[in-house]
Amino acid sequence: MTTPSDTDALQALLDTSNRLRAHFSDDVVGKLPRVTCGGCRESRSGECAKHSKSRCKVCDQWISPQHIHIDFVGHADVTGRLLDVDPAWNWDFLATDDNGMPILDHDRNGNPVGLWITLTVGGITRKGYGSCPSNQADAVKVLIGDALRNAAMRFGVALNLWSKGERADPTAENAIAQGGKARRRLRKGEQPERVTDKAWLLDALRRAQGAEDDAELVVLEAEAKAKYDALEMTQHDGKGLRAEIDKRRRMLTQNKKEEEMSDAA
Repeated sequence: MTTPSDTDALQALLDTSNRLRAHFSDDVVGKLPRVTCGGCRESRSGECAKHSKSRCKVCDQWISPQHIHIDFVGHADVTGRLLDVDPAWNWDFLATDDNGMPILDHDRNGNPVGLWITLTVGGITRKGYGSCPSNQADAVKVLIGDALRNAAMRFGVALNLWSKGERADPTAENAIAQGGKARRRLRKGEQPERVTDKAWLLDALRRAQGAEDDAELVVLEAEAKAKYDALEMTQHDGKGLRAEIDKRRRMLTQNKKEEEMSDAA
């Protein structure tokens, strides 16, 4: 027999569920490009012999033309929804080692690519899994954010967008794995999120330091601009690379002057 207290508890649970499942406004829904060409996806440059990168008018990314768009809501907006519904919500790693560090899934090269967590909202706990590509910069941070979105989806947060994403691309549930950079309309005064391509940056710094003429530096400057425009380099890292390029250019200029003086003598 159902008592009034049971009815009240059930109604409270339904109210919480409805608030969690409420649709997000268009201004916080972004477009996540997912490359569909295997060759482009596996290439370090992001393009293959058949497809060259170009600027997409939908997601505003410099990306292979062979891609689709999936609606998504970012980590910050998901967190805001959880706080609105249950200010006492919390999450934890599902498993930790003897030192209290999270146990991650790794690929064959030892790169972190997966993480299990638990998410508790309104006194109910559910599991979530986050994943990312093997070459993901700041992988653990990305894994946590993706795991939170995945676990929140189990409570109905942005469930309609996840459903649309699965129908658009049934090969993967995760709205991050094998994807490009996500893009959503920015609020007034908000700056776009940038994540530096660390492998490219390290190579660029080595090339700047070893450049033998100004032409090499000009090419590097063009590549750096393309990376910055594609949100694949932070302003801080861009300034660091600029300093190395300017330093090398001064050195080359000085060497040239010394050679000219030596020849004149």
